[in-house]
Amino acid sequence: MKKLLLFALAPISCFALEQDPWFGHCFEFIFRADYSYDFFSKIDHSTRFLDKTQHTHVFGTELELTAPDTWNWQLELELATTTPVSFGYRSFALQVEKLWFDDVCGDPFSLTTGFVYRDVSSRFLRAHSTPYHARANFELFSAIGKEWSHGHCWYFRTFALGAVGQASRGAPWVRGDLTFWGNYCDKHQVRLYVKSYFGFGSNESVSINHFSGWANIRHKSVDTGGSYSYHTSIYGSFRFDYVHRLYAKSYPEHVNFFQLTYELPFCPF
Repeated sequence: MKKLLLFALAPISCFALEQDPWFGHCFEFIFRADYSYDFFSKIDHSTRFLDKTQHTHVFGTELELTAPDTWNWQLELELATTTPVSFGYRSFALQVEKLWFDDVCGDPFSLTTGFVYRDVSSRFLRAHSTPYHARANFELFSAIGKEWSHGHCWYFRTFALGAVGQASRGAPWVRGDLTFWGNYCDKHQVRLYVKSYFGFGSNESVSINHFSGWANIRHKSVDTGGSYSYHTSIYGSFRFDYVHRLYAKSYPEHVNFFQLTYELPFCPF
């Protein structure tokens, strides 16, 4: 189906909400469960070297609803455990997204805009692997994309995303992503993507002993990665992602990310 339910653009390093410019069927829910793991042993411009490699495990659940066709709503809950912080609640997010143009329905491209509010545990703000700025985080984003199809299946999509955010304290941030996405018979999908994240704080040094979030850090990072997903007919979808950090300034360096995701669409009506 041309409007295949998606679980796309997983920015594993942060902001795991779906922000591609294509929605699912109207009044159909999508449930997602994911597990991600990352590790790193060095932070650029840190006040001293890390005592040991930092490991982070994140368990996430998301619920998505498209209702009506031009609006999309998502809820996300994250639980995590890291080397410096024990297992517990990491963050909760609410996202609302509006579809303005839909190339599946004849427009020249698809275009969305959206808003995200994310609450973050003050405990996990002490962990350098937590990518958020402060306890309350607000973000506006927009995504534009194009789909190519043949018959009842689409075979290629590409889209770009830009976002700007501000937390309850500190300086703003911007993000920019670019994704290339292939599909074979609505069963096998492959993605390649590049993701960037820049904070505009006044400090370039990163404290190791007294860290409390990225709100005041002038950080920069560029990640690249890819994914493979397999879509079953009735049991949902399974996906694996790998991401590597190519560039970091005042941010964790050479981070490796791994993520497994399960997605199940359903309709209670």
